[in-house]
Amino acid sequence: MPQRSGAEVVMLGMPGFVVLSAFKDPDDDELVVLVQTTASRVGCPDCGVLARSKGRRDVVVRDVPAFDQRTRLVWRKRRWRCPEPLCGTGSWTETNPAISPRAVLTERARAAACRRVGRDGHSVAAVARDYGVGWHTVMRAVIDHGLPMIDDPARLAGVTALGMDETAWLRANGQHPTQFVSGMVDTATGRLLDVVEDRTIRAVAGWLADRDQGWLARIGVVTLDPYRGYATAVGLYLGHATVVVDHFHAIRLGNIVVDEVRRRVQQQQTGHRGFKDDPLYKIRRILLKGAERLTSRQWTRLEAGWDAGDPHAEVHDAWAAKEHLRDVYAAPTLVDARIALEDFYAWIARIDLPEANRLARTVRRWEAEILAYHSTGRASNGPTEAVNLLVKKIKRVGHGFTNFDNYRIRLLLHCGVDWQDAPAARIRRRRPPAAA
Repeated sequence: MPQRSGAEVVMLGMPGFVVLSAFKDPDDDELVVLVQTTASRVGCPDCGVLARSKGRRDVVVRDVPAFDQRTRLVWRKRRWRCPEPLCGTGSWTETNPAISPRAVLTERARAAACRRVGRDGHSVAAVARDYGVGWHTVMRAVIDHGLPMIDDPARLAGVTALGMDETAWLRANGQHPTQFVSGMVDTATGRLLDVVEDRTIRAVAGWLADRDQGWLARIGVVTLDPYRGYATAVGLYLGHATVVVDHFHAIRLGNIVVDEVRRRVQQQQTGHRGFKDDPLYKIRRILLKGAERLTSRQWTRLEAGWDAGDPHAEVHDAWAAKEHLRDVYAAPTLVDARIALEDFYAWIARIDLPEANRLARTVRRWEAEILAYHSTGRASNGPTEAVNLLVKKIKRVGHGFTNFDNYRIRLLLHCGVDWQDAPAARIRRRRPPAAA
């Protein structure tokens, strides 16, 4: 066998193989690398007798791109036979862990495909197209290389603050309603811990039941939206933790009240839904903005809209109720928050709007969890909402999902796994001179 330079072996990056030749295929503009293993003598796997060569056959597999070109390896694979008459092994072909039997991708290409789908968030179809293989081939690589990272117990270690929220993963059609998943997020690091089907007590409680007591005992704060199903599940397994209603979801309830009152008044005054020239419709977005963030021009538009389209000041009163609720979260201390909360209740009783009364009943049911925002150092579910944006991105990239297991793997690989990327080595060893 001709000797090959160490540079060729290093550039190939596959221990146990040597490069015989490399050329560019003019037909498909791909780099073709002819390789073979370094083994020249092997023993029979059953009896140990020194095997004899039975020739070679070429096996073509796709490898990772090299020098910005698609690359395929042509492995001149040895065939061996056992010369021992009493041995039943007969003949076999050599194997190497870098290329699995009957594989169309090298193992490092499969790992790279998993990285592109998981870390980079590319679609499986796009990666399969780049490698010239089928969708299922890439998805199997994602599962084979991704599941060990997802199932690694160390991935869930060190969690002390837990956030929960739901997202829709399968929209309603003629066969089923909209289906949801519940996401569990480490709000201290913004890492997705897991997703479970549905948003019921049973779904969340089942996930918590699978955690060991030591893991549960370390959870000190749980942030969630005002949904009793989550709170009940948390109470079953995390009764020692402080539950906090996230300020984003609480204020969102106030904004919903403002929108409902605006639409009702709009319908009563004009007899139709909002048109672009209607006074209340023109200020619909300003109504949802915090008072302290309004410019003087926006204040002028807001007051003009109330004067022209809100004769009984109902929209104004609903907007003020929302601002009173915001004051509860904006209060500097827990005592100030309690005072602001009493002001909120007093204002709701004064204006006596049906939509606002419903909001007050909701706030009263969640009063302890709302005030816990101040006793936990302003715990927020913001990291969970950030993860939700990544979840929606993966859903868009995949053009929707119908298989929950595949959906879960894709989400966890993108939002819940630390890929441990090694930093690139510096090319310049000294800093360039400063420009004059």
